[in-house]
Amino acid sequence: MGKPLRISFADLTYTTKGLSNNTFPFGISLVASYAKKVFGDKIDVEIFHYPKNFINYLENEVPEVICFSSFSWTLDISHEFAKKIKEKNPSVIVIFGGPNFPIEYNEKEKFLKKYSAIDFYVCGEGEKAFVELLKDLERYNFNKEKFKEREIKLGNCNYIYNGKLIDGGFFPRMENLDDIPSPYLGGYLDKFFDGVLIPINQIARGCPFRCAYCQEGNIYFCKISRFSRDRVKQELIYIANKIKVPNLVIADSNFGMYEEDVEISKDVSEVKETYNWPKYIESSLGKNKDTVLETVKNFKGGVFLGAPVQSTDAQVLENIHRTNISNEKIIEITKTGEGYGGNSFSEIILGLPGDSKNAHFKSMFDMIDLGINVVRAHQLLMLPGSEISTLEAREKYGIKTKFRLQPKCFGDYEVYGDVIHCSEIDELCVENNTMPYEDYLKCRKLDLSVEIFYNNGIFYELKCFLEKLGIKTSYFIEKINEKASESLLKELYGNFIKENEDCLWESYDKLEEHIKGDGMIEKYIVEKLRDNEQLKYRAIAFFRRMDDLHGVAFESARELLRETGFLDELKEKYLNELSDFSLLMKKELLNLDIVENRKFSFNFLKLLEKKFEVDPFDFMEETEINFFHTKEQKRLFEGYLNQFGKTENDLGIILSRSHANKFYRMVR
Repeated sequence: MGKPLRISFADLTYTTKGLSNNTFPFGISLVASYAKKVFGDKIDVEIFHYPKNFINYLENEVPEVICFSSFSWTLDISHEFAKKIKEKNPSVIVIFGGPNFPIEYNEKEKFLKKYSAIDFYVCGEGEKAFVELLKDLERYNFNKEKFKEREIKLGNCNYIYNGKLIDGGFFPRMENLDDIPSPYLGGYLDKFFDGVLIPINQIARGCPFRCAYCQEGNIYFCKISRFSRDRVKQELIYIANKIKVPNLVIADSNFGMYEEDVEISKDVSEVKETYNWPKYIESSLGKNKDTVLETVKNFKGGVFLGAPVQSTDAQVLENIHRTNISNEKIIEITKTGEGYGGNSFSEIILGLPGDSKNAHFKSMFDMIDLGINVVRAHQLLMLPGSEISTLEAREKYGIKTKFRLQPKCFGDYEVYGDVIHCSEIDELCVENNTMPYEDYLKCRKLDLSVEIFYNNGIFYELKCFLEKLGIKTSYFIEKINEKASESLLKELYGNFIKENEDCLWESYDKLEEHIKGDGMIEKYIVEKLRDNEQLKYRAIAFFRRMDDLHGVAFESARELLRETGFLDELKEKYLNELSDFSLLMKKELLNLDIVENRKFSFNFLKLLEKKFEVDPFDFMEETEINFFHTKEQKRLFEGYLNQFGKTENDLGIILSRSHANKFYRMVR
């Protein structure tokens, strides 16, 4: 028997400013596992996530086939590695696969000519397409030129020959996903249980919805296929016995929308009770069906409950072919999840077709008044493979874009003794025919106010008091947004908007030339440039400006009470003491050793026990309270710092992936 064909599979993450992608390389491992099943001992497979490990491997091995996953956050680093590898080994076959690929014929051709180190691009499902491509290449003794000169059309496969695109169309999607051996149970992912990476799993593939901004909006992905319940449970137990981090990501587009998901959620809960893992589950929930609510109940807490509505404006929703989960169901799911200590969140996309300042503000406020615990705004990315990125959509909605360097997604790596410069660049919408650029910036300011003053219930106690007096939380946040940039936080807001604008470039090529100039990436790393500005400034405010936050929030509350005629001496006294109580729990949270005692005229311990959903004036009694962090809290926070890092951007990521109240001081 001849020597096995060496195949490497790389889903690379940037490592120079912390990890740009801190989940397991799960998707590409499924392709590797399926190929190994079909070819057996005829192939050797290796999976990589960290560039350093891949570089060390390349110094000692010359694989005949190298596969790269292609997402918006891996494209350039993968292609720069591919170029350098082919300079040294021209006969190597380079295959890319993933959603980051255009859907228009001309754009596909342009893409493959630009990224010329790619020999073949596999779009859609990768497992069967990769195996069939490998079989055909084997017939030509892995001579890619002989294969290409016959202009063979193979499902899901695209390549350039004689300057033109050969597009093989699509294979039918796989019906029984259990035909793909589990990469977890097969041991292919064992080396990634390193205490940093978060395991990711998938229960079902596909999405029945046709959202225009999404790469799964294509009709190809409409049919749902599933892994079996028994397989998923075996994987969960396997992971639980090896895991060193508290989270699990379920990668389904609409988890909980199907009866099978309810059964899976029972298994997750059983594993959690047995192994004390997962503590936190990240997943995007499906729409409206009662099964979603049942799934949430089965998890019994620790769930990041997603209700990503993207917009609540009827015209915007029509433009993007989307129907949202009902408000009633959102409320029901939120209440159920929070009853178990879960965390609800919703996502709004700024700049969708038909979006405007008023529509964006309304969408944010609608979710706030529904009681969603985290309302996060994202900017509209022009993702290749989505309907919104097509020339037709751009012209129809007057979409104007700029380019920005992705946070954390840049780095210098030494491959075969030469340094390669890698960077990922987003194209995002900053204007359309219903939203001028000036309004885009005003929306970004509101998004920061929501991040700082609303998300994770940072002023939950104050919010409850205002709601009892009939003042909507959206009015509270709107008042704060009006005051914040003229307050002690003026400089913080100004820096946020400046950093937002400074990172935008008119030209992709000029930005790429800039960031890949001599010494530029090192400068960005040393000077800590190009963070996620929204998460960064939230972290600065949360960890370093808590006194100022309380000043702005409580003064805004007083103004609302004056305007409505509710403010009197007793309410003023309560607000003053509530501010002190809240601040003692939340200030200087990076100092875990602070312990304080304070006397109050209100029994805040009982109010806290009642979740502040009662009349505070029924609890007027002198109470002495001790504020402190527990050992478990210290371990949790130190674990997050070890996993994500300690920069302001890292702290922002920690806040975005956890419930902020876990960091507040305990009281007794």
